[in-house]
Order: sequence, then structure tokens, then C-alpha cells
Amino acid sequence: MAPVAETRAFEDMKRQYYVSNDAEEWERLDEMHKGIDIYLGHKLSLGPDVYNVEKILEIGCGSCAWAIQAAEVYPEAIVNAIDKSALPPRPLPSNIRFMQLDVTESLPFEPASFDIIHARYVFVHLPNWKNVLENVISLLKPKGWLWIEEIDGCFYDDQGLGPSLKMFNKKFLSYSRASNIDILVASSLASVLQELESLSEVHNVAIRCPTNGKDNSPNNGWMGQIMWASFRRALTETKALGWLTNEFGTSKQTEEVLQEAEDPLRNVYLQVHMTWSRKK
Repeated sequence: MAPVAETRAFEDMKRQYYVSNDAEEWERLDEMHKGIDIYLGHKLSLGPDVYNVEKILEIGCGSCAWAIQAAEVYPEAIVNAIDKSALPPRPLPSNIRFMQLDVTESLPFEPASFDIIHARYVFVHLPNWKNVLENVISLLKPKGWLWIEEIDGCFYDDQGLGPSLKMFNKKFLSYSRASNIDILVASSLASVLQELESLSEVHNVAIRCPTNGKDNSPNNGWMGQIMWASFRRALTETKALGWLTNEFGTSKQTEEVLQEAEDPLRNVYLQVHMTWSRKK
């Protein structure tokens, strides 16, 4: 995949996205996609293969890495990729249609017009995410598939978190709630989907992603390495996360968060949920 150009731009923090919109962020998203692609066995989701696909929609496409893969898997389909940020300059397959749109606003698509809709780590950034979810589902054709991957924006440890990670969780939860954002979307996503009458089936896999990369499951260990590398870069390398120092404390406290998360004697993990649901 072609590298993104070196440009610098940042989203208004009031628009919910916590990290910068620049070459460093696009590179982070590309690397994360590569890792998840390996976990998925080079499939587009954990769901079943889908045939006779004519139209695909990806919301919050970021660097467009998943949309590019989808366009290659389904060369006869039109892949609509939307994001509120501009796309990085890169070559795209001819069957991709990128549009700079905000998914929280009205979208210019006909109801029941897509065979597949995909979202990766999108709803965790959105206010009123349940309303957005229902609006997105309305764009699916009958029998169409909704593929969502989400991550909780906090740390877990079944034996109890250390003091720095506890404080991080507390501060991040407070910060997000003040912005009307639910950073624990992943944990409730499957139950919310199951309650929707518009869906005929909902499948969910919860993945423990150990931040020290150690797990009895090699696949979970791999996901832990990928997700922690991405999460760590977001915490330490993106200028837009200046709120972290302002809200949480000093750079020394941030370093203590990293040390606790990577401690080989702890069992700290991030929680990812992968869902695939079918419309009635």
C-alpha cells in the first residue's frame, strides 16, 4: 500500500476524534489495519463470505485501508468510503468512491441500498451513537450485512489495575462523558444490536488484547501487540492528544501509565469486540 504524504492537519477536538488528522495518524491506521488483516486471515470480517455484492459502504474510513482491500476483494462492486476528514493522497482502486461526510449528519444515500456496511472503531468517537447506528442500518438492503469492530477506550485487569491505569480510566471516562461520548461502546454493542428489530441475526466475538502481548491464545497475543502498538502511538505521538497531559497530569504520569500497561507481571488488556449482523 502506498505511503501517505507528509502533511500536517488536526481536527477540532470538539468534533470528537481524539487524535490528529495527519500523516502520522494515517500511518498508524494503516499499520493497525495490516495487523487486524493478519488476525482475520486476510478476510474483511469474521462473518461468512458474501456473494453477489454490488455496493459497499464504509463509514469512518480513515486512511481508506479497509476500503481499498474491499475494493480488491469485490472488484465488480462500488465501494463508498466516507469520513469527515480528507483522505490522504494515495492511489485508489477505480471502484472506490470517497466522500468527505460526517456520519452524524444526514447522508446522501438511498435507504436499503448497500449489501455490506463496515465500521471500525467509529462509534466510540460519536455522540448519540445508538441513533447513528440505526440510521446506518437503514441504508442496508434486506439480508445485507453489518460488520463492526469496536474497542473500549479503557484498560482492564482481572486482578485489579495499578494506580496510574485506574486514574487514566477515571479521567478518560470523565472527559468523554463531558463530551457526550461513550468510550465503552464495544462492551454494550452486541446487546444493543440484539435489541434492534431490524436485524435477524447478531454475532459477536470479544477479544482480550493483552498490552504486554502475552496470552495463552497466540491470536489474542497478536491482537494485543497490534492494538497496544496503535493505542500507544495515539497516546504518545499525536499532538492532538495534548488533552491527555491537561486532563490527566504530567508526562511523568503518562509514562507511568505506559509502564503499568506493559508490565510483564500484570495482565492488563484492551477489549475489542467484532460483530457481524444481518438485516431482516
